[in-house]
Amino acid sequence: MKKIVFIIESLHHGGAEKSLVTLLNFIDYNNFDVKLLLFRKGGEFEKFVPKEVGITYINPFDGINKVYLLFLRARFWINKKLNKNKRYHNAQLFWKTFGNSIRANKITYDTAIAYNQGFATYYVAEKILAKKKYSWLNTDYIKAGYQASFDYNKYTQFKKIICVSKENESAFIKSNKLNNKVLPTEIIKDITDDLDIKKKCFEKTEFDSKVDEFKILTVGRLAKAKGFELAIKASKILRDKGIEHKWYVIGEGSERENLERIILEENLENTFILLGYKENPYPYINTCNIYVQTSLFEGLGLSVIEAAILQKPIVTTNFPTAPSLITHNETGLICKMDPHDIADNILVYIENKEFKNKIINNLSKLKNDDKEKSLAKFNKLI
Repeated sequence: MKKIVFIIESLHHGGAEKSLVTLLNFIDYNNFDVKLLLFRKGGEFEKFVPKEVGITYINPFDGINKVYLLFLRARFWINKKLNKNKRYHNAQLFWKTFGNSIRANKITYDTAIAYNQGFATYYVAEKILAKKKYSWLNTDYIKAGYQASFDYNKYTQFKKIICVSKENESAFIKSNKLNNKVLPTEIIKDITDDLDIKKKCFEKTEFDSKVDEFKILTVGRLAKAKGFELAIKASKILRDKGIEHKWYVIGEGSERENLERIILEENLENTFILLGYKENPYPYINTCNIYVQTSLFEGLGLSVIEAAILQKPIVTTNFPTAPSLITHNETGLICKMDPHDIADNILVYIENKEFKNKIINNLSKLKNDDKEKSLAKFNKLI
């Protein structure tokens, strides 16, 4: 039986984390002994990991002398302060500071998979023993701020770098070409389980008592990359135009305090509402009037795919992968990263019911076979 290990920092809510848990539920455990290494405990998605998967929690600082660890933390803080021009991603600075002091894993595996870029990739490259190694790339490598020259020696340890979209593969290749380097890549899209989404979308939520509200919904981590400041400004534009609505956001993250401040400044506390993390976002998507994604960049854009599966009128900003998720004016609307354009595209659905119904009808005819294709590619890989 082949021994496979997946490594990811945690299973706190996020696209890569959701994708990994979905994948784990489709592995044939008669043929594979699967382990999962996590560096932070208590992630919301941990409860969805199949019982066949053995989870190990690793403290990367275990074994480091406490006084030396304080010295390293101080160095990391200084390195971040000196990184004003954002030459390095924080994950790169972290590994640059702590990497040599982190213990190697002593178990040998047939296959080791780093399921996101940054820390997990560096750990698998330098601290895991395996016959084959693969690294998953779940973001736009350039826009996320990674420095290819720092990563190159790590990525050479992998048989392939698995990209979740053509666009994030292109960004990765472009970044390495700037350094005259080439690395082997393959595209395997994140898995979405249509049947599971449709089964879960009818659960009861607080939205059921708000049938008279016009509900706009966005799902995503409260992070700068998700462009929520654009969403707040677009909501204000709609309100100033006399459009009564509630704009709900499902997700949690480091930007909450900043976003709450902006919401208060715009007097939108009763209009733009941060709902926090929801274990099951699908009933909220299913009962909203319009689904809006305001991301600045995405590795793929799972939430847009999920909204399309539930046949919702979609407005999304034109991040690189957006055209691969929906077709403008056919299965949704793609707009500029501008609050006025976001608001204008929302108004298209509100003011033109015939167009909205056309979009919904087109979405109903789509067949999503990404799951089958991705699973076939994954099984071939391992």
